[in-house]
Amino acid sequence: MRRLVLLLSALCLVPAVALAARTAAGPPGRAAPKALVGTWRTTLDQADIKKLAAQETHKTWELVIVNGKYLSYPRALGLRPRGVKGDTVPFAVSGHRLFVSCLNDLGLATAGYGAYNWAISGKTLQLKLLKEPCKDRILRDRIVILTSHVWRRAG
Repeated sequence: MRRLVLLLSALCLVPAVALAARTAAGPPGRAAPKALVGTWRTTLDQADIKKLAAQETHKTWELVIVNGKYLSYPRALGLRPRGVKGDTVPFAVSGHRLFVSCLNDLGLATAGYGAYNWAISGKTLQLKLLKEPCKDRILRDRIVILTSHVWRRAG
């Protein structure tokens, strides 16, 4: 009987471990192309700031896209007000689609990811929402931040 309980317990852990490993790997896709890598800045206007769920007053935001490993993620992007620490989120790219992981209240990647089309023209980056299944109200602020205005390459 004891062996049966241990076997069943072990079998129940396998899907949980597999799901955790998949979530830690980040969304599907590959590293960002060279043109997308780097630091980008945008400026929100007062109307954009009023749409945010978070008590946010910063107008200038930075998007930092790096193809290097961060924690257990193969690559992560940073989204933050300029000069302030912000979230680091697992991401991947497939063609002109940028996939950004959902996060939980602790800032850890969870199942699901937002999808955005991206296009670069000169030194500007435009992001357009395709889908955003992440449920956290404050996390959903990234829709406004990422898509309200073009991003300009910094530096």
